[in-house]
Amino acid sequence: MAKIRTPDKSNVLDPLCFWSIQPIRITSLEKNIWSELEVNIALSLDRLRCIHLLDPVMIFLHRLITSMVKTMQYNIFQQIVENDFCLNVDANRNVFDELFENELTEHGDRNIAKFCQQEGVDVTLYFPEQHEAILTIHYPLSCNSAAILDMKLSEAIGFTLIKDVVDADIDANISVAKLVKVSTGIPVIPSLPNASVLMSQQAELDNMQSIFSQLGYGIICFSSTGVILAISPAILAYLRMEQTQSSVKILGDIIPSHFYNDVIWGLALETPEGIFENYRIRIKLPNTRNLSILFNISGYRDHDTTIHSLWQIVSLEGKETSLLTEGSMLNEARIHNITRNYVPQLVEQKAREVVRLGGRELTNEECLIAVLFCDIVGFTSYVENNENEESVIHTLNSILGRISKTVKRHNGLIDKFMGDCVMVLFRNPLNAVTAALEMQKHSIDINNLRLHAGKQMLLLRVGIHWGKVVIGNVGISGRLDWTTIGDVVNTASSLEKNCQPGAVLISQAMFEAIDQEKQADVRYGEVFTLKLKGKCKELAVRYAYSPQEGLETKKTGWQEFLS
Repeated sequence: MAKIRTPDKSNVLDPLCFWSIQPIRITSLEKNIWSELEVNIALSLDRLRCIHLLDPVMIFLHRLITSMVKTMQYNIFQQIVENDFCLNVDANRNVFDELFENELTEHGDRNIAKFCQQEGVDVTLYFPEQHEAILTIHYPLSCNSAAILDMKLSEAIGFTLIKDVVDADIDANISVAKLVKVSTGIPVIPSLPNASVLMSQQAELDNMQSIFSQLGYGIICFSSTGVILAISPAILAYLRMEQTQSSVKILGDIIPSHFYNDVIWGLALETPEGIFENYRIRIKLPNTRNLSILFNISGYRDHDTTIHSLWQIVSLEGKETSLLTEGSMLNEARIHNITRNYVPQLVEQKAREVVRLGGRELTNEECLIAVLFCDIVGFTSYVENNENEESVIHTLNSILGRISKTVKRHNGLIDKFMGDCVMVLFRNPLNAVTAALEMQKHSIDINNLRLHAGKQMLLLRVGIHWGKVVIGNVGISGRLDWTTIGDVVNTASSLEKNCQPGAVLISQAMFEAIDQEKQADVRYGEVFTLKLKGKCKELAVRYAYSPQEGLETKKTGWQEFLS
């Protein structure tokens, strides 16, 4: 298998070899490279004075790179199967495809990615300092069919992919493509708002009429009793019905009853103007077995109680659209506002990232991360002893509320609450430590107030570990958690359990991951080892503390310090 040669940075005369940023090598889609890629692409676009195009550029790069890597993995797995199992893949394509899908389902792409690394096969992204180029991609020759941009999107924003860029330093089995900005007549810098043209009333009406016809709108007028008074012929055509009076009667009967209840006798009566918007209903096409159309409906009630409604097709029922809900989108928004507080921050943030890049599902992700566990010491016994004295839930939420604000301030993400314990993730290890120390500072403030009020003190224990984790889907269809799993999580939990009350205990791996030049506000105790449950080897750990806590604070001095 051919290996990729990294271009020589010293050869600055060759524009393809003048790399301004470290390349990104990709063998797995479970490693989150998108954040790093976005930062690098932003620098290139800023140089080209078109930073406003970052989102669409990231969308088609996500599609392009994902397609390349999937094709590379498919081809590599085929090589493995042919060599190890002596299977003629071309003659047994269905069998091979099933093997490939089973491998991804059971193990993700890590085994295939490991083989790619061993063979020196990857998709590598370089960032040359060229005026027109933002990215150069080196990829296996076998992935040529996947090296295709979303042409409509790329043409709209003025980028193109130049394939087979000549470079004598690149292996013959490696293809090279360069993403460049081309001249399209589109302004590099967006026009200022005051440069926009205000439409005349006639131009506005003309545009509305054009939009009405292009988007397939139709009108139905209802009486206050729900009888259809008038209808656009187009709606009957969409439903594959003849344009007759009998068809209108049939339509009135097959419109779901909840539409009349919610809209005609509900939403249209709620305001003086009778305005309602974005109500969705699904109507089954007559004389068909499974087909239906989802309509979005808006309208108003006239002074004579006639309800004028505007209908637009959202989708003809299919595999990906049949799950779109009916009813008022306002109600859906209300439901979302209630349920979003129960959705882990990690899931919501990742879902937004996936949707922004054009994806439709959360996939497994492997990354280096700091895992923090924070627990309220003795809270179980506190609940037993104080259930009638003060609101236990209020006390718990007061403490967890402080912790949550601190996490957000230091760019952490709460993975889950487990009773009086919280699990938090940080991309930056130093942020995890500074957040933990701030949690303890707030804890001291809260406990001082509790002490003066004659109430039991509630101290925190914090344990933090750093390492490689897998963030992925755990569970079954209909009840999934997208959460962090791995030995790092278990170790961080064990550190918290072995931590002195009121302290922050971190692993030596965590300490070594922190940039020592950027931690002026953190001090560390001496290294010592712990024998953790389920571990064969002892783990090197140390306590972290704020400078004001004093250098004399040691592993065994936390209780004296707090007293």
